[in-house]
Amino acid sequence: MNPFKNSRLAAASLLGVGTLLLGSRGTAYELKLGDTLPPLDLHGFVSQGFLYSKTYNFLSDDTTGGSAKFFEAGLSTTFNPFPRTRVAAQAFAFDVGHAGEYRPILDFAHVEYTFDDALGLRVGRVRRSEGISNHIQDVDLARTWVLLPQSVYNARWRDSYASIDGVELFGNLPLHSAGSLSYELYSGRQRPKLNGGLALQKSNLPPYSPLTAINSPLLSGGQVWWNTPLAGLRLGVALNEDHNLTFVTLNGTQTKGSPFTRRYSVEYLRGPWTFQTEYNAYNIDYTISGPGRPNAYVFLRPSGWYASAAYRFNPWVEAGSYYAEYYGDRRNRSGAGMPFPSDASQKDLTFSVRVDPTNWWILKIEGHRIRGTGQLLDTVSNPVRHGDAWWMLAVKSTFTF
Repeated sequence: MNPFKNSRLAAASLLGVGTLLLGSRGTAYELKLGDTLPPLDLHGFVSQGFLYSKTYNFLSDDTTGGSAKFFEAGLSTTFNPFPRTRVAAQAFAFDVGHAGEYRPILDFAHVEYTFDDALGLRVGRVRRSEGISNHIQDVDLARTWVLLPQSVYNARWRDSYASIDGVELFGNLPLHSAGSLSYELYSGRQRPKLNGGLALQKSNLPPYSPLTAINSPLLSGGQVWWNTPLAGLRLGVALNEDHNLTFVTLNGTQTKGSPFTRRYSVEYLRGPWTFQTEYNAYNIDYTISGPGRPNAYVFLRPSGWYASAAYRFNPWVEAGSYYAEYYGDRRNRSGAGMPFPSDASQKDLTFSVRVDPTNWWILKIEGHRIRGTGQLLDTVSNPVRHGDAWWMLAVKSTFTF
């Protein structure tokens, strides 16, 4: 039995359900539960994209020939059984190169209770808040771009980065003339997959061996937003730490560490304009051990940032641009001593156009001018790398209801 075919079949089933429900012309579908209970609200989306790049394969091992391995589908439901109580869940499937491979997952499933504006509680598989877009990565309606800036939002990390199994506290605190503070504090287990982006990235780092196991590390963190007195302006900071993240490779090597992440975010909405910028930095200290070898200690300091601007011309057309930079180790931005110095960084200038033919159908096209190869990961399909500029085209069509 081929598990990949089963995964494709399950994803096709999810796609089929969404397609049937799209007959409602983009409106949410209500499932009646009887005369005494509120209905289930069903929402969903189906996205298919196309990636084409010059010189290098990026996000897939065949984008230089054009790749349609760029897919997302989700089916979600919400239910309000009692006052101040909300139940929400979403099934999700994605494919970005070799990450995801159409395998459906339970993206989130939680119960939420709001005591008052200052305090709420979510329990279950919780969508994790970090930065401007982590908790809405699959909400294509919410952004201009085909690809979020990869320096901060790696498309292949979706399986491990978006949610945790645990608990989250949230709320909003008024500051009167100084605006307000909103917060999310969470703790729980991540569930990285062996076919996910985190595993693919680790397999492309020393000792260059496929992974046989990843533990489910405890992730603790939080985010605070200051909603300033200036209308449309908010400033955010997020911190989190993975506790004892452990990888085991095919050759018996074990890599163990507790990465610490901090992120700073600024967003300003003014009329038809949206301005955003974020900076993300990791402190990654690993111990590598294995049979017949002494322990090795690795200290990495990756970082990334971007700045973007988007303009909504009318209800049907939006355009924008962003510039993003990623560094595999911010202490060695030049790549000194590396076999391919261009692997030290990746810089991306992007222009995007979004068209909304209807309220349930979105079309996007964008061009990327990229310099550096720090986020390729597909080293086998990119055996020789240099620092010259290269180009990428990304196209995406999304149906929602």
